[in-house]
Amino acid sequence: MKDDRGSLPVALLVTMVGVLLSTLLVNTVIGQNTTTRVEVARVAALNAAQTGLDVALGHIRAADNGSGAGVLSALPCLDLDGTLAAVTGANRASYTVSIDYYQVDPQNRPAQWLNDHTIRCVLGSGAFSTPAYALLKATGSYKSGSGATTNRTLQATYTFKTSDVNIPGGLVHVYKTASTPDLCFDAGSGSPIAGTPLAMQPCTYGSVAQTWAYNPNLTISLVSSKTPTMPLGMCLDAGTPEAAGSVIYLQPCALVTLPQQQWSYNDSANFEGTTNGSTLNGLCMNVQSPNTAGSFLALGSTSGGKCRAGTNTIVNFFPEPTTGAGAAGASANQLVNFRQFGRCLDVTQQNVSATFLIAWQCKQAPNPANVTWNQKWTLPTLVTGTTGVTALVTTNKGGLYCLRSPRSTVRAQYVVIVSCTAGATNQELQWTFYGDTGVYATSYTIVDASGYCLAPTNPDDPNPDFYSSGQKISKIVVATCDGSALQKWNAPTSILQTLPLKDISES
Repeated sequence: MKDDRGSLPVALLVTMVGVLLSTLLVNTVIGQNTTTRVEVARVAALNAAQTGLDVALGHIRAADNGSGAGVLSALPCLDLDGTLAAVTGANRASYTVSIDYYQVDPQNRPAQWLNDHTIRCVLGSGAFSTPAYALLKATGSYKSGSGATTNRTLQATYTFKTSDVNIPGGLVHVYKTASTPDLCFDAGSGSPIAGTPLAMQPCTYGSVAQTWAYNPNLTISLVSSKTPTMPLGMCLDAGTPEAAGSVIYLQPCALVTLPQQQWSYNDSANFEGTTNGSTLNGLCMNVQSPNTAGSFLALGSTSGGKCRAGTNTIVNFFPEPTTGAGAAGASANQLVNFRQFGRCLDVTQQNVSATFLIAWQCKQAPNPANVTWNQKWTLPTLVTGTTGVTALVTTNKGGLYCLRSPRSTVRAQYVVIVSCTAGATNQELQWTFYGDTGVYATSYTIVDASGYCLAPTNPDDPNPDFYSSGQKISKIVVATCDGSALQKWNAPTSILQTLPLKDISES
């Protein structure tokens, strides 16, 4: 007969191990169950946010006349909200979506910029001017049976399909000092009648009476005045014959461009007229009563010191980049930035020894051949595909000058021009131009020998690196290529017309 001594301790040990394992298993199951509930809540909240984006997209797309043409008054202006079917049991998820409209891509913009540049939208009237983008912010919420609420927020940008993605539209400021008011071109309303005089009023972002487009035929039109019956809108007109003292009025933009409606942004930051549509006439827009809200504008002459004049609050104007590039572009041998699409690569103060170049308002002339040398560059012919074209970028001022890269992204390292020869092989002078590569991020970029992209300094940086003169004028640098619009040059406006929703991210 076997000795059973020790059986009881073994049994007790087995029992204790079993109890311990059961306890651990219960804790594990409880933990997994809790984790599952948390994941269910997060997924449900995310799905609700995605549903909110889909609903907002549907409302925006429904704002048309039945034949594909958009209707501003039908655009949604109020937040949208809704509830989804029960996810588990009686628990439901819900969403809230806000929609804000912009004429410029809101991607990566700071909160203050977004607040300042939103287009006003009123229920029943819709957006006050034609938007190019809508910024959608959808928050999905899921409330569990325990009462805990889980929120997740998605943000996305909707790109409106228009004839021009970079819809021009911006303020035109008169030069100001630290002690003078910030005044802008003002039409009095968004639908002025013919013969309304142009005036200066305190600048108001988003105002339809102050949102202007600088067009390729050198006319300046009020964006909101374009209608199906008057597709070109109302233009600034000095009458004929133009003469010193003539007041600037708004008149219907002519189907065949009239010289009295053409305005060239000259070397002195003046809007100068033309008599024949081919040469400048020495008559420039002037503020009649400087620094005074409500002042009208009239023509001043070079002989009277009121045209091609130095910096003052009478004759110097600074359109925001969103007003557009006028006639500037590759055909005029200019390099227009895509994000700041009224700004061109510019040799600062026409000084070949300048320690930095700038993105200055694109200069104009009735004959593009007469645009000043400091914005004219030799540019290679772009090719389609991933292979770029490497070349020197030159300008001529009594000799050949090449665009030189610092080949560094360190702050205060700038692109400049240096004297060179046509066959120069220095690496810092070599630039590779890319056209349509088939990939948005790499298309229409200009890359130096170190792989950095040509770009203006970012105006939205917390500590922006601006030129001391003008309205927030960026300096020119090279930066780590990131695919942003700030790093694209002479890009066609259609390159953003790909997906309706872009820049989708969780915040």
